[in-house]
Amino acid sequence: MDHLLKAAYPQALSKLIAITHDISIAEDCLQSACEKAINIWPQQEPESPVAWLITVARNSFIDWTRRESKSRSIELFDEPIDSTELSEKALLESFNDDLLRLIFTSCHPALKPETQIALSLKHVLGLSTKQIAAALLIPQKTLEQRLTRAKKKIAANGIEYEIPAPHRRKERLNGVLKTIYLLFNEGYFSSDNEHVLQAQLCHEAIRLGRLLHQASRGEAEVLGLLALMLHLDARSEARFNQAGELVILSEQNRQLWNAQKIQEANQLVEKALMIGKGTPYALQAAIASLHNNAQDYASTDWPQIYELYKLLNKVAPNPIVEINGWIAFAQFSDANIAIEKIKSLEKSVGDYRQFNVTIAGLYYEENNFEAARKYYSKALDFVNNATEESFITKRLKLCNDNLNSSS
Repeated sequence: MDHLLKAAYPQALSKLIAITHDISIAEDCLQSACEKAINIWPQQEPESPVAWLITVARNSFIDWTRRESKSRSIELFDEPIDSTELSEKALLESFNDDLLRLIFTSCHPALKPETQIALSLKHVLGLSTKQIAAALLIPQKTLEQRLTRAKKKIAANGIEYEIPAPHRRKERLNGVLKTIYLLFNEGYFSSDNEHVLQAQLCHEAIRLGRLLHQASRGEAEVLGLLALMLHLDARSEARFNQAGELVILSEQNRQLWNAQKIQEANQLVEKALMIGKGTPYALQAAIASLHNNAQDYASTDWPQIYELYKLLNKVAPNPIVEINGWIAFAQFSDANIAIEKIKSLEKSVGDYRQFNVTIAGLYYEENNFEAARKYYSKALDFVNNATEESFITKRLKLCNDNLNSSS
């Protein structure tokens, strides 16, 4: 039920904001509809969850308007006139425009970047304030205050619910791109404890990327992000085996990769690099392209990937980017040098899952099972879901088996 509501929430909210012209009122009405859904849907799931939520929330809005008109001067309120078409076909046709408007509204330059991210996570991903506070490592109360101030600022500044004109789009583009990529990442490797891959979120992010590309032709970063998402999504069918277990890149069956998506992404990468030379998303897409176009893992052009990561770390410095660069380095050069370079970053990223899993994996490949066991054990403290926990637990068992057999 939570999974169904989470998928329907952003579509319903974006349409309700178009109806009410007020983010706070739309959220309140939608929250009321979600509470009713929790009680009703287990007995009778609707054909279109999105249309159901919008209908119930819209009725709440009409009731609220009528109550307000009685308590205040009736001239201040007009009876809501809304002819929104709620058929499945109409919702699908209008959803992209509505959601993209919502993202651009959340990423207005009048709001601080961290507030833009929080609003986007709430509006576009439909995450709760508790989940967002945990993701941003801030107290829930602080986040709630930040969101409240943001909504007031949107109202006070008359920030319109719209996709801005091209000359005003640039100032919001970074936030919009980041939001779309957050949406994709939540689908590709979900924080949901049960559903690691949520394909519908990936597909929605790609659809938004296509729409943004149509609205802003010639933007290297838009092209780069769309190419990156297509390259990553192309591997989806191979990322898990029939038992639902995670399959790492080196062990994936490349016959299951989507050749059509890879071909489209290749063309987009080429355009992005020609237009923008070396923008962050374009460089990430170029790295993904080298992975996806290699015949097998062993024939991957690791030196070129390493050089691209070095360039990416120059234009967008990030310890995770640096770690990924050293992973590539370890594939064609001295793995011990890569391990020491990654360990030097422990102070800043030692409490992240990727840091510990990476070092553990490199030690494992070098048959240093004692060191691998140490870092896999630490990684368990930071896992996001049961699938990831199962993978690490299985690796720990292999480390123990190898240590026992050699003793």
